[in-house]
Amino acid sequence: MSVKKICVHQIEDPVLKTLTDYKIVATSKSRDELRNIIGAEHVAALIIDLDAQDAFDIVVEALEIRHSLAVIGVTGTNDVNRIIRAQRAGCRQLTCKPLDENDLRSALNRALSESDDRPSLGKTIAVMGTQGGAGATTVACYLAMSIAEFSPSLAFLDLDLEFGTVAKAWDLNPRYTIADLREAGEIDRHVLEEMMLDLPSGISVLPRPEEIEAAHNVDEALVRSILHTANSIFPYVVIDLPRKLDAVTGAAIEACHKLLIVTQLNVTGILNAGRLNDGLLRFGVPQEKIEFVVNRFNKGTSMLDAKALETKVHKKTIGVIPNHYKSLSVASDMGQPVNEENPVRKTISEIANTLCGRQPTQAATGWMAKLGFGASKD
Repeated sequence: MSVKKICVHQIEDPVLKTLTDYKIVATSKSRDELRNIIGAEHVAALIIDLDAQDAFDIVVEALEIRHSLAVIGVTGTNDVNRIIRAQRAGCRQLTCKPLDENDLRSALNRALSESDDRPSLGKTIAVMGTQGGAGATTVACYLAMSIAEFSPSLAFLDLDLEFGTVAKAWDLNPRYTIADLREAGEIDRHVLEEMMLDLPSGISVLPRPEEIEAAHNVDEALVRSILHTANSIFPYVVIDLPRKLDAVTGAAIEACHKLLIVTQLNVTGILNAGRLNDGLLRFGVPQEKIEFVVNRFNKGTSMLDAKALETKVHKKTIGVIPNHYKSLSVASDMGQPVNEENPVRKTISEIANTLCGRQPTQAATGWMAKLGFGASKD
């Protein structure tokens, strides 16, 4: 069994040397130093001096970087308000100064046990287009609907903050938008659920801001906080991203498990896909996180095929969506999805199964179906 790694922040105490069954990988003295350690090391726990400057903000930031981090706060005060504040910031256990070996070890064991017992965080899938008109938002909407067919709930975030059309695609009139979370203070489960618009399908939507200037008030820290909370509530989170790389988009890409890049089989789309892929790899995004899908493919008329894209990005596509632009456009204008027999919807459903690691159930037909055989148990 591997030894769990610990980072210590702003504490120097001989008691720490007695924790021989753990591995203290670093003792940080500054906020930047701690951020780099958590990002580079697979740290299981953080022991932090809560009496140090900006300690509560540091706890919040550390958990944004590594959601599963078990934080143990050390304090020399018995002020109830500070203890409550520490718990709200994310400390799982508290211990007092001066450090006591048995109490510290007990706090560590309990905090790490909570970490092991907690359910896994939700899976986040971000969707991004390579060119205008690639249909990334349409793919994201139908992807969310496909996942909602087997997931009890799902969060859908429109991070195309200036020109997003997720609410319009489903003919929604939201009371709140992502901009309202800016003024909400601490974003916990109750705040986020209050701000989202729940659909009968189990999808909860967080739309883009109503006024275009409000989009500029949404920063990467807010996005990280929203995604951290959403991942603790929903089994799946789908994000519709803008066609640009900035701090907000970068925060979403860092947090997602899969980035689905949508392109068309034309010269511009393929070149942009290659350029985007190369840039993401240079930025440190793992190759296994990036997936490609072809949209609006016209069989028999397209001069290019999926191999041209795969050669450019050095990776297999996970789906080729046929072109049914007219039916989808009419459905979008009416604020209604196309029916389940539509080839676009069927293909995106297969892509959803692939992204979520599911094996689709083969439905029975004819007299077997009438007897109830072959029905999905999900």
